[in-house]
Amino acid sequence: MSQRLESELGGKGDSKGEKTLQEATTEYKNNPTSPEALTQFMRAFWAEAGQRIGKNIAVDNFPLTVREIKEKAKEGQMAIFVPDGVNRVDLGKMFPKMGSWAVKENSIVDVINNYGWLWVEASVEAPNRNTTQTELEEKFKKEGKQGQPLRTYIIGGQISKLLTDKYFDEGSTWSRLLGSCVGCRVLYSLFRSDGRLDVGSLLRSWLRVGSLGGRSEEVIKL
Repeated sequence: MSQRLESELGGKGDSKGEKTLQEATTEYKNNPTSPEALTQFMRAFWAEAGQRIGKNIAVDNFPLTVREIKEKAKEGQMAIFVPDGVNRVDLGKMFPKMGSWAVKENSIVDVINNYGWLWVEASVEAPNRNTTQTELEEKFKKEGKQGQPLRTYIIGGQISKLLTDKYFDEGSTWSRLLGSCVGCRVLYSLFRSDGRLDVGSLLRSWLRVGSLGGRSEEVIKL
C-alpha cells in the first residue's frame, strides 16, 4: 500500500494502539448507535486531521446513551465533535481540497461559536428547504436550535464524506448558515463532489427556492 493511500485511509495507527480512521469509521458505521464507537470515530477523525497541522486535539467521551442516539437518528440528526480552538483557517489546512476563500483570513464573522458535542442534521441534501431566512430563524428558535456557522458545516461535511461518501449538499442543494455572516448577510454554502467548498454571502433574505435550505446545531448538554 502506498504511503499516500495509507494517509487517506487513516494511516497505520500509533504505538498506543489507537484505532486508525479507517478502522474507527468502519466500526462506527457498523454500530452507529454506540456511544463508544462514536467517541472512537471522532477521536480518530481529529487525530488524523490535527496531525496535518501539528495539533493534538482532545475529544471528550460522548456523554449520552444508545437510546438518545437512536431518538435523534429518527429525527435525522447525528452527533459530531467540534473542538475549541480549531478555526476555519485551520480547517482549510486540514482539508486543502476545499480551496475556498472562506477558509483563509477574511471578513467572515461567526455569530455562533459553540464547541464540544453537537447535534447536526445528517442529511446530504439541505434540510429545511424552501424557507426564507426569517422562517428559518423562527423555526430554529422554536426547536431550541441555532443556525450553523461555517466551521460546523465544514466539519459536518467532512464527516458526512467518510460516512456516506458524499459531502453536505454535494452540488445539488445549498444551505443557509445563520451562524456566520459577512457584513449583515448570512453565508450560504455547498460542497462539490471533488471536495471543493463554495461559499457566498450575496443572498437575499426573502429568497425561497426548493434547492435552498438551512442547517442547525444543538449543543449536547450533560
